Amino acid sequence: MVAISARRSEDTNPTTPKRLSRHLLHLVSRAQMSSREAVREPPRSLWRQALIWPSSPALLKKNARIAGLDKSRKVSSNQNEPCASPSEGTSVACESEQQTDQPQDEETSVLPAESSSSPRKATTDEDNNLHDLSSSIKKPALSVLRPTKCSAIHATTSVLPLKVLQSSLPEPPLNIVKRASLFQELREFCANGDAQITMFPDYLSNEEKLMVQAVAQGLQLGCQVGEKSIAVYKLLGHSLQSQSLRSCPPPPARVVNNNAVDDVYVDVHELAQHGKDGFIAKLRLRRLSSGSGLRRKMLWDVAELSSTPDGMADPVGEGEGGVYAVQSRSSGQKLALFKPAEEEKFVREGLFAGEGAVREEAAYVLDSRSNGFSGVPPTAVAQLRLTNVGRAKQGAVQRFMSSTIGSMESFGMPFDLEKAREFVPVEQVHRIALLDVRVFNTDRHPGNILLIGEKKPYTMVPIDHGCILPSWFHLSEARFDWLEYPQTREPFSPAAMQYIEALDAERDAKILRSLGIREECLATLKICTLFLKLAAAQGKTLFWMGSFMTRDGCFQQPSRLELVIQSACERSGIPYSFKPNRFDEQRGEIEIGVLSRRPPNEFFLALERLLLEAISSDESS
Repeated sequence: MVAISARRSEDTNPTTPKRLSRHLLHLVSRAQMSSREAVREPPRSLWRQALIWPSSPALLKKNARIAGLDKSRKVSSNQNEPCASPSEGTSVACESEQQTDQPQDEETSVLPAESSSSPRKATTDEDNNLHDLSSSIKKPALSVLRPTKCSAIHATTSVLPLKVLQSSLPEPPLNIVKRASLFQELREFCANGDAQITMFPDYLSNEEKLMVQAVAQGLQLGCQVGEKSIAVYKLLGHSLQSQSLRSCPPPPARVVNNNAVDDVYVDVHELAQHGKDGFIAKLRLRRLSSGSGLRRKMLWDVAELSSTPDGMADPVGEGEGGVYAVQSRSSGQKLALFKPAEEEKFVREGLFAGEGAVREEAAYVLDSRSNGFSGVPPTAVAQLRLTNVGRAKQGAVQRFMSSTIGSMESFGMPFDLEKAREFVPVEQVHRIALLDVRVFNTDRHPGNILLIGEKKPYTMVPIDHGCILPSWFHLSEARFDWLEYPQTREPFSPAAMQYIEALDAERDAKILRSLGIREECLATLKICTLFLKLAAAQGKTLFWMGSFMTRDGCFQQPSRLELVIQSACERSGIPYSFKPNRFDEQRGEIEIGVLSRRPPNEFFLALERLLLEAISSDESS
């Protein structure tokens, strides 16, 4: 079998299908020659010979059939032919040593695709350099992800011309893109000294699971496959493990917790047995150690009240799902609102019922890391035992705002800017709208914006954040009712610009990951933060941003943000498209797996360039 490399001509156009067919026919013809016949072949340039070879689609098929018949006749006569040495300039392989044909780019080679039943080969140093994008400030894109103008063909097997043609067509290198995503994620995990284990969902295909194992092994990480998830953990003495973790033994077999998200809930009744000091100390050890202690104090007040017969949970007819006011039976004083996770009833694409409680806490955590810029009330996820609720339930606990005079639903916003300013200052509207853009809120309406104050101008307080951060490929249901407020057309104040510039999506994603937010939802946080920072830097208003993110009319056509995301997917090799649902609404679709879970860094590089183009080309504000 003859291995021949065709190079691209410097003075010709990119390879056309016709020229490629000629070249392939020439390669097949040479593959039928014996080693002696190949030596006697005139020493003409291979690429020039391929270009002048007379061919047409019909002639190609005819000659291919003839070549296939001649092959069977020549095999027996060529069995005694000695294999030519590599020094002859043309490498000849025996018929039994067959390999799979792969198109190869001038800059880098695409690794052969393994079957799902065999482990993936360890990545080479060159491939690792392509995937390790964390060392440079301007992270380069993978060269293999760019569409090639002319692929060099390496014929390494005497297969039929149709198979050679199919293997030579430019196809999205999905395995390369998937491996890049996994490598980047696990490399980030290695560099995180606070993390010992990271989990992958069970919906990955068998091939992708093997890919996770191969990438983890290449980074000297342990990997364990459970019934509901895949655990990758740091081994003892890992080279990138922090010094504090070197003394920790490898995670035992029970580390694969099918209900790992349950660990984020604080069992208030159990911790209350240690008294107030012990309760506060235990919460500090768990994860409520940030901020000024508002959540710890709130949970202790709830624990103290619920441990007495005077504590009760009174159902509240607000929001989607069950909402209870934790209050004193005798005095009627309300301490907090409790939303059990099992009673959530909202339906949104990219969101699952039962995840709302964690998202309620995520909104507060994000806001508290910005010094409470948006005014989200203290919120935590906990397990409560209340007398009239029945058994212990897990859910979100939020401090009750006793000083509120009602919600925006009871008042309404004036359309005139000056009257609207007198009712609520511009900064108050901007604080809530910035949070909604940052987390892609799918449920911001007047009913979940509270008003506080004895007289105008009032202060706004945002609540009900269980419908934030959907999956990044389901960004079709943004709801920003503040788009009707005239304050959103006003430019940002210096304080708002300082808030935007200080946002760090990577840091925020690390925090939310510890709360149990899914990886595909963290990608939404990164996308929206990137968009917010780019648009604000170009002088765009919140009205422009909200209009860019929301769908028009009957919600049938994708928003401008969705279209930019689709273009970024195309540039980075991620198969993503829109298809109509039963209501004739275009919905984003992607194969569930590695890439839907976490797109690689190349996606965000392409997204940044496309967003800049879209923002700069729109002169409106």
